[in-house]
Amino acid sequence: EYNLKDNDLTCFIRIGSDMVNNYYEYEVPLMLTPHGIYSSSSTRDREVVWHPDNMIDFPFEALTEVKLKRNKDKASNLERYTLNDPDKPRNYITVVGNPSIAEIENIMIGIRNTSNNLKSAEVWVNELRMSQFNEESGWAALANLALGLSDLGSINLAGRVETAGY
Repeated sequence: EYNLKDNDLTCFIRIGSDMVNNYYEYEVPLMLTPHGIYSSSSTRDREVVWHPDNMIDFPFEALTEVKLKRNKDKASNLERYTLNDPDKPRNYITVVGNPSIAEIENIMIGIRNTSNNLKSAEVWVNELRMSQFNEESGWAALANLALGLSDLGSINLAGRVETAGY
């Protein structure tokens, strides 16, 4: 069956040093354009053709915040870690591996079928651009302290800190 409905498809943008082991992904469930609607010059008609909820617009800080939350939760970096975007709860942010905004080499745009049925659709993606990019680098620290107290025993302490941009 080919009956396509709102949210049956999602559009995602994946950015990272590779597309398998180290990337961020931002995903938007797609709203359909009604059949028989053609684009015109008016803003209202453009919003009917391309629903405002279909726009992929997010700050890079949202990506690094999900990575920091994953690390704080001690979740595996080998598996997909996905959270809803706090500013746009219908959208999803995923992190895999240890991606860094500073090491982005690849950008992938794709469509995902989230239904259990075969679907057919025509999807247009336009105007990929980046603005207001924060180029401040982050930092990370790892400290270990081992203290031997002769015959009384030993004390081991460890700590770790990461900031956005690392």
